[in-house]
Amino acid sequence: MSFLIYPTIKQAPILGMLGLGGGIARARGSAENVWATLSSADEDTKDGRVPTLSNGNLTASASDGSWHHGRATHGFRTGKWYWEITPSGNAFIGVEPTSEDIDRQYFNEGTTAGMATRDGKVWFAGSTVSTGNSDWSDGDTIGFAFDADAGRMYIYINGSSAYDYDSTMSSSAFKKPAYSVYGSWSLTFNFGESGFDETPPTGYKAVNTDNGATTS
Repeated sequence: MSFLIYPTIKQAPILGMLGLGGGIARARGSAENVWATLSSADEDTKDGRVPTLSNGNLTASASDGSWHHGRATHGFRTGKWYWEITPSGNAFIGVEPTSEDIDRQYFNEGTTAGMATRDGKVWFAGSTVSTGNSDWSDGDTIGFAFDADAGRMYIYINGSSAYDYDSTMSSSAFKKPAYSVYGSWSLTFNFGESGFDETPPTGYKAVNTDNGATTS
């Protein structure tokens, strides 16, 4: 049996089965590791306001002065997950069960279990649940750590812990990273394939199929 050796990446504090590099050997013929990107599928994008995707489907932007809502290609039910976002503007980032209505006006409206954040505020299930937290600026690296077993979100800004929120999101629901962009605002996601800019919290995994992420 021959092997392909995957080289280490620029930041790999968690190795091996966490899918963040570290010279992992993979047998030829085994299933290829697939990393999350932003989804262009109808079930993951808002009808009539589909986000414009670029940069290998890692950057989302809007085409006009209205909210464009979308999700990632891969998600999870349980486990601890980490991804990064670089913002331009004041868009929503968060996570939500795929049972939520993707065609609602914007991220924090008409949801029963979605969790969203921007402006130092947090919304859960359509209500404001936290305010006055540290806000990010254009070009910052936002670390989004999500404990899907507990429904808890942790936000990091340029590697420093900023705030968190402990929700009642069900561990049995299938969830995906999600977002809303508006006007000239954009978000660039990093699910770990090119290496994270900051060190993920201990035990948190990149969003890929080797780590158990799936499309449904």
